[in-house]
Amino acid sequence: MVTNIKLNIMKKLSILLVSIIAFSCGEHENVIYDPNTSTTFTFFDSQTSAIEVLNTDISRSAEITVGVSTLSSSDRTVTLSVNEDLTTADSESYDVGTEVLIPANEYFGTVTITGYPDNLVTAEVVNIVLNIDSVSDGGVTSTGVHSVSLSIICPVASTFAVGDYTLTFEGGGIGAAGNAPVWGDGTVVTLSAGANETGREFTVNCYPSFGFGQPDTDYGITLLCGLAILNGEINGTATGIGCSPSNISLQSTTVNGAFDPTDDSVITLIFAEDVGGVSCGAEGLTSYTLTKN
Repeated sequence: MVTNIKLNIMKKLSILLVSIIAFSCGEHENVIYDPNTSTTFTFFDSQTSAIEVLNTDISRSAEITVGVSTLSSSDRTVTLSVNEDLTTADSESYDVGTEVLIPANEYFGTVTITGYPDNLVTAEVVNIVLNIDSVSDGGVTSTGVHSVSLSIICPVASTFAVGDYTLTFEGGGIGAAGNAPVWGDGTVVTLSAGANETGREFTVNCYPSFGFGQPDTDYGITLLCGLAILNGEINGTATGIGCSPSNISLQSTTVNGAFDPTDDSVITLIFAEDVGGVSCGAEGLTSYTLTKN
């Protein structure tokens, strides 16, 4: 068992050593670590994490894991700090511990970071970036950082905005100057719960008027405090129709749709069609209304 743990640690180190080189440019000097020595190397177990905070003054937390490359018969303390140059979150929006305890005979320890709705703006994501400053046994510390994305959400009941909806094309688009709506007009789709509490998903056949037998595509919507945001194709599957080797893709833009948090009978979606014009040469702004059946 100990051998397996050591093998897993060495695999992490082989990846993290690349991070040392990547983050050692500019003001930092290159750090070289020899895994065959008894010197401790300290590192973040992952590069990113996320906290979605409710807008109802309820905080939410995430655990950040810090690892060391060697075992010790004594507890060790890893000291962290907030990278002020890279952090975009207001200091009142989060709390983070500055010390991580690595228990004796363990490779990993955790620290809690808590996010608050204070000074967070709807549909905006900010980041808290952490550095590793030192480890109590004097080992080598990674220059890689850990970035925590922080955003605000509003509670959405699991039964809200699920079921059959009729899609009504309101305008825009790129298909034959808007005469070939991407999801058709009057198409019925079924909204179901997504991977998180504010997400909804549906499946639809794109450009049905073309009749090419194109496959159905899955889409995700985020219901964010009155905003309805199209996340784009799930799993990277595009529309199945395109003007070049790349298919037309749909994605959110700076303009979003809306919904009433107290009434799920109508949802509007506004999104970019042919994102960046990479398929047919011109991005369009498309609008749909979803009406519950």
